[in-house]
Amino acid sequence: MTCVESEFGRTGCTVFGDFASSLRPKERIRSAFVARMEIRFTSELSYRSSVEVLNEILHRSGDNEIKLMTLRDGIESAAARIDSHVDSHVDSHAERVLRDGGFDPETGLPTDPDSLPEPIRTPKCPGEDGLPDRADALREIIDAYNAKRVGAARIADAGLVEAVEPIADNCVYISVDDVGARHQKDTRKDGGTKTRKNVENTVIHVECAEGTYVPARVGMDPAFKLLLAFLLENRLMENQRVVFFSDGAQNIRRAIDRYFAFRPRTLMLDWYHLEKRMRELCSMALKGTRTEKHAMRDKLNAMLWAGNVDSAMAYLRNMQSSQVKNAGKLKEAIDYLERKRPWICCYALRKELGLRNSSNPAEKENDLVVARRQKHNGMSWSFGGSHALATVGAARRNDEIDGWLTDKDIRFTPKPKELTDSDEAA
Repeated sequence: MTCVESEFGRTGCTVFGDFASSLRPKERIRSAFVARMEIRFTSELSYRSSVEVLNEILHRSGDNEIKLMTLRDGIESAAARIDSHVDSHVDSHAERVLRDGGFDPETGLPTDPDSLPEPIRTPKCPGEDGLPDRADALREIIDAYNAKRVGAARIADAGLVEAVEPIADNCVYISVDDVGARHQKDTRKDGGTKTRKNVENTVIHVECAEGTYVPARVGMDPAFKLLLAFLLENRLMENQRVVFFSDGAQNIRRAIDRYFAFRPRTLMLDWYHLEKRMRELCSMALKGTRTEKHAMRDKLNAMLWAGNVDSAMAYLRNMQSSQVKNAGKLKEAIDYLERKRPWICCYALRKELGLRNSSNPAEKENDLVVARRQKHNGMSWSFGGSHALATVGAARRNDEIDGWLTDKDIRFTPKPKELTDSDEAA
């Protein structure tokens, strides 16, 4: 009897001969240490580079060396098993929660929103009712901010001020981003044709008082179903505010509206993308010297930073004809602000209160989980291959790899903040 490791996980103690004869083609017996290294290297390096580094570290050569296709197949198999475990975990626990709470376990949508538990449907955040001095405190902060500014650059929208969350620990902040890795051509010698250009990976970053978590899936709907199951399992929607950040993409907004229509939620347009989009449009719409353009853009940004969308739109509408290079682009900029108005917040006040204004955490995770590994010149991916790397990459970011390798367990709980902070420092 001996204790061995099969592919990317422990099999337990078994008769070596029987175990070896049960292996599928290309499967190898490997230690958890080797499996951990394989996952780590392939999450950051190409398969070819990973094979070279691993064989050098492990002093393998000839028939004993790790082969590229074997490594790739093993990573995809590991990802499939992780997915299967997460799915079964969701099926065994979250589906019961969904069903008992009035949700359709297949779609993740409530069958009768009015029957949902009150703490989820109409959350009452603890401690927020006992803040009689909040208005006075906010007024002091706003007055100090406005004292250094004039006109439409001042904070003036009472509705946006009132919407600012009073206690960050009562909030679950969710940033959503997607990235397309180039899809491998489906053409074949017999004349088959390609159907898609990209493999769209959706990466979500969840931040709460307990820590962080990164769900990742190919496709918006699977990612949001996993997100909903995670929030339910960890009771992160009970008497908590749910605050979304995004770059303003319509598919993200539609997914939020679809899966969270049963409860109050806040969606904010990320400041970086708002500023970037307006900079691009105004650069094409306005004319003048570089200094003049920067001055106009800075004035517009000051209005939007304070949440004064009406003032910003009026400023653009009242541009002199001598300042306009492309009237169509100017109208596009005004229409953009009109469309995005519901999701533009008072960024200035949030900054003063130390609250988030950005979906940057999701974009950073997207870079770490998908883009850094999959978006290089000449790379293309099958749906299975892209999803496999995103799955193991997200598991690494969630600090779940060791638990998977040793106990076949995916924690599916927030990663503690101290571990997140140590990752950031590294």
